[in-house]
Amino acid sequence: MKATWSVGDTREVECTRLDRQINVEYDSYRRVYIADGHEWIITGQIAKEDGRKYYILECTE
Repeated sequence: MKATWSVGDTREVECTRLDRQINVEYDSYRRVYIADGHEWIITGQIAKEDGRKYYILECTE
């Protein structure tokens, strides 16, 4: 896992992790996820070969 994040960095996060808010918070007013001390927005979604779905998050702050 990457230790430092910068604006514009992207990461894949399993959908169930965001849906259950595991190690992440959601700010519904600003519509951003807060994880690892940074703010993230969903920029896409992918499905892996094993059938699991992932969101692609982009660091915005």
